[in-house]
Amino acid sequence: MSTSIVIVGAGQTGAWIARSVREAGFDGNITLLGDEPHLPYERPPLSKAGMIGGESAFAPVFERDEYEKLNISFEPGKRVVAIQRHERQVVCADGSQYLYDRLAIATGGRARRPAFPGSDMPGVMTLRTLEDATAISERLTEGGHALVIGGGWIGLEMAAAARQRGMSVTVLEAADRLCARSLPAFMSDYLLSAHVKEGVDVRTKTSLERIDAADDGRLIATLTNGDQLEPADLVVIGVGLIPNVELALEAGLHVNDGIVVDETGATSDPAIFAAGDVASIPFSWRENRLRLESWANAQNHGIAVGRAIAGESVKYDDLPWFWSDQYDMNIQMVGLFVPGLQEIVRGDPATRRFTLFQVDGSRIVAAASVNAARDLKRTRQIIKDGKTVNVPALADSTVPLERACIADS
Repeated sequence: MSTSIVIVGAGQTGAWIARSVREAGFDGNITLLGDEPHLPYERPPLSKAGMIGGESAFAPVFERDEYEKLNISFEPGKRVVAIQRHERQVVCADGSQYLYDRLAIATGGRARRPAFPGSDMPGVMTLRTLEDATAISERLTEGGHALVIGGGWIGLEMAAAARQRGMSVTVLEAADRLCARSLPAFMSDYLLSAHVKEGVDVRTKTSLERIDAADDGRLIATLTNGDQLEPADLVVIGVGLIPNVELALEAGLHVNDGIVVDETGATSDPAIFAAGDVASIPFSWRENRLRLESWANAQNHGIAVGRAIAGESVKYDDLPWFWSDQYDMNIQMVGLFVPGLQEIVRGDPATRRFTLFQVDGSRIVAAASVNAARDLKRTRQIIKDGKTVNVPALADSTVPLERACIADS
């Protein structure tokens, strides 16, 4: 068994790897290296309650004394610049070096920032870190105007937060519908209607050409069709995540979108593991690998990989699960929607409480809900258990979901 474990990346995943290794019985040295100055923290509050102002945006994964109790050496402000596989050590920007017997890479990703004229101007921002959230929140001033580039989850959460802070909001989405990569058209249309009802100017099939500074310091966006928008007090870009795979590439590990791992989290080097947003994972329910960007995967994959590093027999095969808070809507999703399959609505969308199921014959493939968390939790278990359902009963909200199940496969 290894005597020294080093974890590169002190986010949610890295923290859970460290804790899970120790709780699985490993009694050697555990070092957690993070390039941010904070304790590892969860990112969802950055764009949700923390941005609205009701709660703190800083939500540590564990308090400081937890690391001390578990004898985990947490080293903030340590940016790893190289993995030297032959020497089994990592090198930091400050020249410090850490030897390992097992290494875990949990470097996550960074906000995608497309290059366009004016993209580097003050007030043109992305959201990924606590500092990003603080800087954006300071610009959310009542009566101002926020321009959001991207109609995905981060973009819509930012639009909702800005409206709730009293700003006018414009959302630009290049695709023909919102959240097109993860949701079917029914849910995209529902989200569009909800945001329009809240006063957001949503423009799909619309792209940005450039941003210029007005005389008063505000930002003027010019679209590719030549139109100019009203001056904005800030521009938030939410167009996806770039996985931080550079260390793995330079070390010669197998990378394909993310760091390629097996079901235990091991990379092409058996002494090195990867987990969370940065990992490309095989799943039994999908033909191709998948890199998941979600709170649930960050935690659960980190736990599984930590246990695997400690020597336990582990096979990570979780279903995707995701949630978003927008206005009075708690939106949750489980599984992956597939084009062309039958869709069933349970509940009344007009009441902002319903679940959309996608079924393949009598089997649920995926589901998305609005303010129906209990149904989604049950659905997640139905999919995991391989149960089939009576489709008419599934659509009837008076029939408990458990009674809609007809058999185990």
